[in-house]
Amino acid sequence: MIVVNSDSNDFNLLWSNNHVNTNIISSLRSYQRINHFPRSCELTRKDKLYKNIETMSHRNGIKKFSFVPETYIMPKDYNRFISNQYRHRGLWIVKPFDLSRGRGITIIDYSFKDTQSTLKENVVVAKYIDNPLLVNGYKWDLRLYVLVTSFNPLVVYLYEEGLVRFATVKYVCDRSRINNRRMHLCNYSVNKSSPSYIRNSDPERENVGHKWSMSALLNHLREEYLINTETLMAEIEDIVIKTIMSATAQMLPAINCFVPHSQNCFELYGFDILVDDKLKPWLLEVNLSPSLGIDSALDSRIKSSMLCDLFTLIGIPIVDPTVFNFNRNVRRPKSDIPRKTNSNININNLSSDEKRLLKNTMDQNQRSRGFIRIFPTNLSWKKYSSYLDNINGIPRGSTIPPFYIKLIRNYNYFLNDHLFNENSSFYMDINRQDRYERSLKDFKQDLNDNKDEEQTTDMLKLKKTILKYLNDGYVFSNLQARQTFALYLTYISALLKKCALEKNYDNPSSNLVLMFLMKASKNLSVPLKIEVSKSSLSNKKAMEILQLLESFLLKYNYDTVMYATPESTKNCLPHKLFNLFLMHARKEDIEEIINDSKHNCLSSAIHPVNDIKNSKPLESKVWK
Repeated sequence: MIVVNSDSNDFNLLWSNNHVNTNIISSLRSYQRINHFPRSCELTRKDKLYKNIETMSHRNGIKKFSFVPETYIMPKDYNRFISNQYRHRGLWIVKPFDLSRGRGITIIDYSFKDTQSTLKENVVVAKYIDNPLLVNGYKWDLRLYVLVTSFNPLVVYLYEEGLVRFATVKYVCDRSRINNRRMHLCNYSVNKSSPSYIRNSDPERENVGHKWSMSALLNHLREEYLINTETLMAEIEDIVIKTIMSATAQMLPAINCFVPHSQNCFELYGFDILVDDKLKPWLLEVNLSPSLGIDSALDSRIKSSMLCDLFTLIGIPIVDPTVFNFNRNVRRPKSDIPRKTNSNININNLSSDEKRLLKNTMDQNQRSRGFIRIFPTNLSWKKYSSYLDNINGIPRGSTIPPFYIKLIRNYNYFLNDHLFNENSSFYMDINRQDRYERSLKDFKQDLNDNKDEEQTTDMLKLKKTILKYLNDGYVFSNLQARQTFALYLTYISALLKKCALEKNYDNPSSNLVLMFLMKASKNLSVPLKIEVSKSSLSNKKAMEILQLLESFLLKYNYDTVMYATPESTKNCLPHKLFNLFLMHARKEDIEEIINDSKHNCLSSAIHPVNDIKNSKPLESKVWK
């Protein structure tokens, strides 16, 4: 990896902690990735966030969007707030529009008089949630990591692990103590300098000190308070999806105008959630570029794992920016093709752009690792599609200009038609809610546990169904075979990394991998040069082989994305069933299929790139 100057255009990934100039975004090449969408302020500025949610609630029902406290945007709502302030006679929290880390936040009550210096500024005033759910007497909130890879179609992921931040002073609902920031605010920046703040120095214990993992909290709530955490997490998912939807229409015009390629942008948001003593989750705010700073071993574990999974999911193409010959005539597709309602549309009837969109969405979900796609899924589509306009797919109640509606291709309905068009009991998330409560294991533990982990009944049933299809004459398409083999190579790479961590450099697997690479690399579109030093140091040779394998895997995946297409023949495995299997398959599951030659998976997986388009699943040549 090479870090380039901030003013250089020769990059694969641009990571910025602030909004990015639209001139930079509009000049992006097809292989470049950037971690912001245009107009993300529609989500991350507190005034715009509330306004967008309020607009959606007026059209779709206030009760369905009651997850934000009563809020007033100053100074325009000043008179309305003053008239209601004495009627409610409660506490209010004042926040600047665009500050983070607890800066500028104050709490006031109905007797507050200092209106000239505070409420005449650009702030939001929200009803203070004075009945938070306490843990050991302390107030806490959740930091969730939400990844959006596309706004048209809308694709939202929630990371399976989050952080719980505790205040450092026990909570008391007392107006005389409203100025005690370390009682009322859970921000790390506010509490870290407190003498009472306890840092977690033990990476194996996730429920110690003033920062816990989300999984530790959920287990604590379930075991100590008998709380139904599945219902709680479902309500939190509901908040995330509705919040993203509320800003979608305001962001789409800018995205369509400035983003030249559909895969250029992605964004990681930090959602802050508070749960009250009635177990109702509330949205506090959405953060642009959530903090990735490391303060403890727990921080390191969660944030490093999350970032690794994020980069794996988005997929950064292997392109040398200094030699890339970019065709500037290629732009995002702008199609006015009407929505197709036939659920059995043959993929061969799709345009190349539609195929690419469908493939990218499926591939990202396959690479999602610790990220859980919460929209679209079969269930979430049924629940939230009513908020979308049937013609353009834009959330109803938005203030998008009428002339722009005609320009938008309804990719939300297009994606639904092709992802959820098969009636199978397997087209659902396996143990989805359980993932929020499992501890995030470190790399070494994850490898050790993978082999001996008991498979769930659903997964065994899914595996049995796959094998039955294969025994009945169904085969892997070239795309499916390559995806399966790529996942297997990923497991092999992890095994070699484990050996390196244990300083076991004499593992015979390294030599087998080297022999494989020397033959298989010739089948890549750009053959990989295999060179290993003749050093007698086994550790150096082992690390070189590992690096070669990772380079091969990157090029192999690139060839798969560029050249392999999902066949739609009667004798290929159903693609949704296959994707669900691959999402949960262990190394042993894949070996069982690869080692059975009659399934012909390996021979299809190592076809030369030039043969991929012309080869048929049943005519695959065995590689020797």
